[in-house]
Amino acid sequence: MQVKRAKEIRYLAEAAGITKDIFAVISKSVKPGARESEIARELEALIKQRGLRRSFKTIVASGPNAAKPHAEITERIIKTNDVVVLDFGVIYKGYHSDMTRTMFVGNISPALRKLYKVVKAAQKMAIQKVRDGAKISSIVQGVHDYMRGKGLGKNILHSLGHGLGTRIHEAPKLSEKNKRKLKKNMVLAIEPGLYIRGIGGVRIEDMALVRKNGARVLTA
Repeated sequence: MQVKRAKEIRYLAEAAGITKDIFAVISKSVKPGARESEIARELEALIKQRGLRRSFKTIVASGPNAAKPHAEITERIIKTNDVVVLDFGVIYKGYHSDMTRTMFVGNISPALRKLYKVVKAAQKMAIQKVRDGAKISSIVQGVHDYMRGKGLGKNILHSLGHGLGTRIHEAPKLSEKNKRKLKKNMVLAIEPGLYIRGIGGVRIEDMALVRKNGARVLTA
């Protein structure tokens, strides 16, 4: 069900809070010398310690691997000045969380600095447009047009996001083709991303509850 009941919203908010807490711990392990696989194992161990299961296959993508939106975990060792993308979630009482954070280990290259700045602004723009009755295609087109205006249209490789609930991907899909409108008490994963092959990528994803006059970010 796209529109969530009060109990479902509580469960999704709790899942989001747990995900935030786990990130606060695992982020300390993201440093030069650590392997993607090691970080993924530690992250999933933190999920199991809480008696929970992962929401989907965890992503830990560093350096050029971060240029792949659905990167597979490898044995790559994180190096100084790498970008690292962490995308993960938990299942709490049957409800899924989904959060992505992009971290920089050391200095940020000008290309990735631009990507991060644009993605951050794009996500803020999207969240500000979320409200009951807002047309999905208009929100997505506005955000993507902003990215295109920065000369980064070719670096958009996936939709702006999706609904969440008892499945990790639920309706509505946040795409330029979706002419439907948002409804109060939908819960969305809003995840703009930009990627440069061979260099890296940036994705920032948060869960947001649609309200009458705006959005409540559950992973803030």
